[in-house]
Amino acid sequence: MSARRIIGLCLVLTAALFAAGFLVEPLPARAAEAQAATEIAPPEAADILFERHQLAGTKPGDTLAYAYTRKVTDAELGPSFEDRIRLMIEPRTDGDARDVRVDFFSPERHHAAGPFEGVTTNPVLMLFLENHLVDLSGRLKGNPRYLKNAIRSALRDRARVEAADITVDGRTLKGWRITVKPFEGDANAARMRGLESLTYTFDVAPDLPGEIARIEIAAEAPGGRLWEETIAYDPKGS
Repeated sequence: MSARRIIGLCLVLTAALFAAGFLVEPLPARAAEAQAATEIAPPEAADILFERHQLAGTKPGDTLAYAYTRKVTDAELGPSFEDRIRLMIEPRTDGDARDVRVDFFSPERHHAAGPFEGVTTNPVLMLFLENHLVDLSGRLKGNPRYLKNAIRSALRDRARVEAADITVDGRTLKGWRITVKPFEGDANAARMRGLESLTYTFDVAPDLPGEIARIEIAAEAPGGRLWEETIAYDPKGS
């Protein structure tokens, strides 16, 4: 098996770990869902984030660009900066999956990522979360597996899913907003230096290429936001 295929399978397996334990409901047609999002019962968070063919609206030669921001008010939590993530959809001759090449951050911060072969979910979701977990666990000197399990469990049991109007580059799209506070009430909250208040918000629009419109991870503090990390789809950033 080629290295590219192994990496692609790893992404699929990682997504499955996050989605494990969720019940998958039959999904309405993509177009119908986008038009009737405010009228139907919301799907499960796992369905929206990990089970759909998020790349169905892309074709070879497309580039999905995401603006990345990291803002912190405590210097011990690392620097604030802005950067960019790009996903290039590669030609593929079989099936409806996609091959994806990744450009993760500019040269001075570049991360090795991908390429991913034969994927249907948008790799930017898992790339962003995995990068966040490595960063967060390093700043807190915590166990990344513990943090990942807390997020996965919260998405399964405590996520709020609601229909939402998602604005992208002046366009308003029907979609879903998923909100969860995975560390609220955590037994180790006292060791998280205020980051136990982290709120994860996912904006997903079925009619958007790649479907992921915006992800925000933020922690509030008395003097303002302690941590803010986001990616946002940028149709002009290709």
